[in-house]
Amino acid sequence: MSINDAPLLEVKDLSFWFEKEHTILHDISLSVPKGSLTLLSGPNGSGKSLLMRIIKGLSQCKTGTLLLDGIDVTKEQKKRMRSIGLVFQDAETQVVGQTVEKDIRFGMENLGLDAAEQQKRLDEVAALLDLSRYLDRRPKTLSGGEKRRLAIAGVLVMQPNLLILDEPFANLDWRSTVSVLTTLMRLKEEGHTILLVSHEVEKTLAHADHVLILDEGTIVLSGGKEEVYPHLQRHGIYVPTGIGIEELSWLKP
Repeated sequence: MSINDAPLLEVKDLSFWFEKEHTILHDISLSVPKGSLTLLSGPNGSGKSLLMRIIKGLSQCKTGTLLLDGIDVTKEQKKRMRSIGLVFQDAETQVVGQTVEKDIRFGMENLGLDAAEQQKRLDEVAALLDLSRYLDRRPKTLSGGEKRRLAIAGVLVMQPNLLILDEPFANLDWRSTVSVLTTLMRLKEEGHTILLVSHEVEKTLAHADHVLILDEGTIVLSGGKEEVYPHLQRHGIYVPTGIGIEELSWLKP
C-alpha cells in the first residue's frame, strides 16, 4: 500500500517539563504520514521515550496540540490509549498469557469481543506475523525475535490506528533482528502506520519513509532519508561511513 500524504499523527508546539526552568521537550512539531514507516531517532537522553509516552497517552504534555487523523486528542488520553498501540523495548513485560494464543487473546478478552471476532483477528494476525505454528507454545520458550513478534501481535489484534515500537531491536541477534525488521516491512505493506523509535539508525534507515531526529528535546532534522542522511553524525548518531543508504539494509533484496 502506498503512503498517503495526509498525516495520521500531528504534534504541534509540544513542550514538557517537570520544573518550568528545566524544560525537557521544546516546542516539538512533527507529523507521521498515513501508511508510512517513520523513524524517530536521536542520542540517548534526547527525550525520545518521553515523547513516545506523551503521544501514546501515558503522560500529558504541558503545552501543545496532538491531532490523530485530524481530530484534536490533546486532552483525550483515553482515546490515545485506545487508538495508539505501543510495543515496549522489553517485549517480555507485555507477554502475560501462558501460551502464545492466550497471550494474543488477552487484550481482546478484556475488551469483551465475541468469540467469532476474536478468532478472526487471532487467525489474521498470527498468519501475518508467522506465529500460527506457535499458538500452543509457552512464550518463555520463544526466541527474542519471536517474543518481539508476539508482543506486536498482542497490540495489533486491538486494531490501533498507529503502531509505535520502542527500540524493537534491543538485545536481539542478527537473525532475530532480520525477523522483526521483515515483520515491520510486511505490516507497512499491509497499510499499517508505524512510528519506529530507535537509536540503531543503521538497521532501519534504508526502510524508513520519513525520518525525525530529536536532540536535546528538539526536533533538529525532519525529512526523507536521503535528506537527513548527511547530517546524522553531526547530531551524535552513528552510521557507517562510505556507503549508500540502500547498502545499510539488513534485508536481502
